[in-house]
Amino acid sequence: MKKTALTFSAFLSIVILAQAGIHPILAQSVITAIPPRLLLQGKPGETITAQLKVRNDSEKAQNYSVAVEDFIVYDKQGTPIPVANSAGNRWSLASWVLAPDMIPVDTKTTQVVNIKIKVPLTALPGGHYAMLTYMPNADVKPGQMKKTAAIIGQRVGTLIYFTVSGPVTEKLNILKFSVPQFSEQGPVDFSGTLESLSDIHITPKGNITISDPLNSKVATVPVDAGSIFPETEREFISSWNQKWGWGKYRADLNLAYGTTGAVATATIFFWLFPIRLVIYSLVAIISVLTVIVLLNKRSQRHQEQLEAEVTELKKELEQAENK
Repeated sequence: MKKTALTFSAFLSIVILAQAGIHPILAQSVITAIPPRLLLQGKPGETITAQLKVRNDSEKAQNYSVAVEDFIVYDKQGTPIPVANSAGNRWSLASWVLAPDMIPVDTKTTQVVNIKIKVPLTALPGGHYAMLTYMPNADVKPGQMKKTAAIIGQRVGTLIYFTVSGPVTEKLNILKFSVPQFSEQGPVDFSGTLESLSDIHITPKGNITISDPLNSKVATVPVDAGSIFPETEREFISSWNQKWGWGKYRADLNLAYGTTGAVATATIFFWLFPIRLVIYSLVAIISVLTVIVLLNKRSQRHQEQLEAEVTELKKELEQAENK
């Protein structure tokens, strides 16, 4: 799912501030990291250069401290969490990145940040990940920029996805694909959990094909699980915006991933049927039919009574004439 740089920056700020025990509402400046995510690729022994940007939308000029840290993903929503100790981290990237320690940015301006990534000769093929973050620094040297107010640690940054060329494993497992077994009306919500056993981040793309009780295709629901990092899980939710259904439906999940066009599949069945509406309708129909039958019977009895009275009157008239 695509997001603007500002949206990502705000999100990353909240994540990092939460880890640091700082409430984001205390931050006194507005920073935007551009882009929010950077994808690069290189071979062992190469040096790759890249250009980032940081924008200062505060009312004062700022010095931004620059930090490069590895990150990992703990939860199933793909939230990046910085890690200070990268020892033994198969996916580490931070130690390869050369970036300035400090970036001065005037108010309402954007500053270019040049970085280099030196890929070791021993680098393992696959994904390596780091975040480059900016934090306002109140310690501005005289004459370098305008004096700033004290800044409480607000941080935003760019996630760097670096792929080292070489043979890699790309494997996706569908751990869970579920839907409410019975729904009276839509929308119908599908949910799932995906597991990556890859050496590199993968971005599954696909859809859920829905077939009706007659096995005819009736809908296609897109699925976007976002990027899944190596050896992590990711959840997704997709909705079928159909209000009414009339039986047992089939849902086929098909997700393409990786560079070889691999596909992961799963199938589930579910019921979409307005049982209460049908019951209420049947009760209403039966009630109407009952009233009609009762009225017909009453009318018939009344007719029979009238006929009996007429017959009785005829007899009386005949008796009167014979006297």
